[in-house]
Amino acid sequence: MQPHHRRRWRVSVVVAAAILSLAATGATPVAAAATNTRELTADLDGAPIALADVGKYHCDDFDAPRIHCFVSALERDARLGGIGTLAAGTGPYVVIYDQGSYAGASMVISGNYSALAAIGWNDRISSFKGQNSQSGHFTTDWFGGGTKYSFCCNQQVPSLGGYDNTFSSVTRT
Repeated sequence: MQPHHRRRWRVSVVVAAAILSLAATGATPVAAAATNTRELTADLDGAPIALADVGKYHCDDFDAPRIHCFVSALERDARLGGIGTLAAGTGPYVVIYDQGSYAGASMVISGNYSALAAIGWNDRISSFKGQNSQSGHFTTDWFGGGTKYSFCCNQQVPSLGGYDNTFSSVTRT
């Protein structure tokens, strides 16, 4: 093996070990990046869950840095009193779904996530609904990199076509 290949291999092993170590403790290596300064936590019907499990349920981030999750969207929406319209720049700006036509797990988002992997949503979005006449954008790479997919003004997208399961960050604009 060439010396430069050994260096890359050692670095890869060290990075993989660090990620596995974090995963064993339930932490995610990008959790801090998701909301910049807040430490995220999540619960399912009030009981703590791993952040990586947020993408399996119907959640909202209105009590950030706490993400509340429920087994059904009806339970979540009842807690929220519906997702109706709010003043510009407040409340949710997008609802994401892990299946097309607004099916499967979902999350009502009011914050920015520069790394959706922190909350179990990396490369999982298959449809979405813009909320409250707000605008935003998804990107295909963490930290706003890659291709940008912008949305505006209550736009509803039941199928993402070539962008299906490619988004890694989301930001209100």
